Amino acid sequence: MAFRKRRDGIFLKRLPAFRRIFPYLMPTRTESLIYFGHTVDMTGAVAYLSRVNGRERGRNRITLFHLFLCATARTLLLRPELNRFVAGRRIYQHREISLTFIVKKVFTEEADESNARIVFTGAETPAEVRDLLRPKLETARSAAKGADDKLIDTVAALPRPLSNLIARLIRFLDYHNILPRFLMEAIPLYTSVYLANLGSIGLGAPFHHLYEFGSASLFLVIGKLHKKPVVDTRGRVVPRDCLDISVTLDERITEGFYAARSIALFAALLEQPELLEKPKLTLEEILAENRDDPVRQGRKTGSTHPAAEKRSRSRRSGASRVTRG
Repeated sequence: MAFRKRRDGIFLKRLPAFRRIFPYLMPTRTESLIYFGHTVDMTGAVAYLSRVNGRERGRNRITLFHLFLCATARTLLLRPELNRFVAGRRIYQHREISLTFIVKKVFTEEADESNARIVFTGAETPAEVRDLLRPKLETARSAAKGADDKLIDTVAALPRPLSNLIARLIRFLDYHNILPRFLMEAIPLYTSVYLANLGSIGLGAPFHHLYEFGSASLFLVIGKLHKKPVVDTRGRVVPRDCLDISVTLDERITEGFYAARSIALFAALLEQPELLEKPKLTLEEILAENRDDPVRQGRKTGSTHPAAEKRSRSRRSGASRVTRG
């Protein structure tokens, strides 16, 4: 018998019929992938970090990765449809905002890896994210093994038929919403977003797949910071500090326009990190000056989308701001 109630999610029973039918038409995450690539101008972020860090050294410094974690959590808070997942052909809302990423114990090819999973409210500032992250990194880089490492070691040591049986059993229990809590906590893929900070090892941002195990409907990859020629608002080509990100999304949890606007919000928070220090700002306030906002783009191209048209009538005086970006 299948149960609707889950430990990690709230069943969304009032969704439109066309959205509720998606998990039957596309049963797996593998066939439901949507890829978004985006280049973020990090010039403002680099200046922000220089200003807030001052002469700070070592563990007290705020880094680009802190900003990414903070912006991701804030985006999920303001755009809750992204914090959903599909299980047992049903769509659920995550009960919390959680981000998971891999931590190298030391930066060598032979070093072991561990997973760090952090729960956020979404209202944290960059400094608060730094303080939340510090003990997690210390634990992940310690000699002691976490619950996920112990589980993997145990299953991997078993004969192949037993390992296969355990994997199939986990899928069955998860499908019917009866997977024990200790397994959910031990498997790092039960999370809102899985992140890969490849910029920390000097790589770009390739597109990553989603895992069928767990509940992560978003995979976010961060590339390395690099200089790039950009045309400014005066038509001049200027060098800017840019960074490529790639997003892999399970399209069953939301629709494309919502996702595109969410990425515009994410980019705006990274381009102007000062906004992350104001947790009470709304989506509209953050995107008010953002030229990548699809609603504003629709207005500039004569879109008749109701939301765009309504704002166009109420903000005629802000047209010059749109032109300046």
